[in-house]
Amino acid sequence: MGEPTTLNEMYKLLSADNKKQTAQLTEKIEQSEANVSRHLRKTNRKIVEIEQRNIFLERKIRRNNVLFFGYKVEDPKDLLKLTISKINELLATNIKEDNINNIYKVGKSDSAPTLIEFISYLKKAELFKDPEKLRALKNTPYAISNDLCEEDRRELKTLRKHQKKAHDENKPAKIKGLKLEIDNKLYTAKELEGHSESDIPTTSSETEESSEEESEEEEQNIEQRTSVDQDQNKNSKKRKQHKTPSPGGMKTRSNKKKKTIRKL
Repeated sequence: MGEPTTLNEMYKLLSADNKKQTAQLTEKIEQSEANVSRHLRKTNRKIVEIEQRNIFLERKIRRNNVLFFGYKVEDPKDLLKLTISKINELLATNIKEDNINNIYKVGKSDSAPTLIEFISYLKKAELFKDPEKLRALKNTPYAISNDLCEEDRRELKTLRKHQKKAHDENKPAKIKGLKLEIDNKLYTAKELEGHSESDIPTTSSETEESSEEESEEEEQNIEQRTSVDQDQNKNSKKRKQHKTPSPGGMKTRSNKKKKTIRKL
């Protein structure tokens, strides 16, 4: 085919060429977008897996721990002995000092709880074997709770909210672990947050073992633990701000000493 002889033919050729280039460019862009989207989905899955793994590890680390609220010890040296003695008195247990792996105050304030790390989960479970003794603590300045990670505290707070909501509507609701039982069905915090008000099943009114006062007390413990974690984070940041002398500074001083020796 010869060269175009008219402007109209030239325009048609240019237009066809532009359409072809536009189509090719569009195809490349769509392919790039698909690749980016696929990469983002893969990255998001990895992030979720890492977060779930971190939660699992943190739960495992805290599994043998409890937090003891409301007990003050003047001398830190007496913390282990007096705390164990007080817990045995309150809960009628027989915890011994060699059952404890570690114990310390979480925070510097007078109201800071004591974290107790047991040597095994079975030893820790002895504190919770008598529900009557635990319920009796609500009439005292003391409280004992599991050492929950941040994710579990958020979930428990959500469960408490929906439990109170169910109680307000005269529906029995009981927290079991990190699930809320309503009408013999267990719901996770995420499932409850996904429900509308009409989705929560209706049941006949019955008495409930867990009172609203216990719910409020547990929620206060969660809030205290959250504030304690925030204090710890602030203190760790302050410690990081104190810089040690740099190796460069040490070298400079040693060089000065060498120069002095040479002058002598």
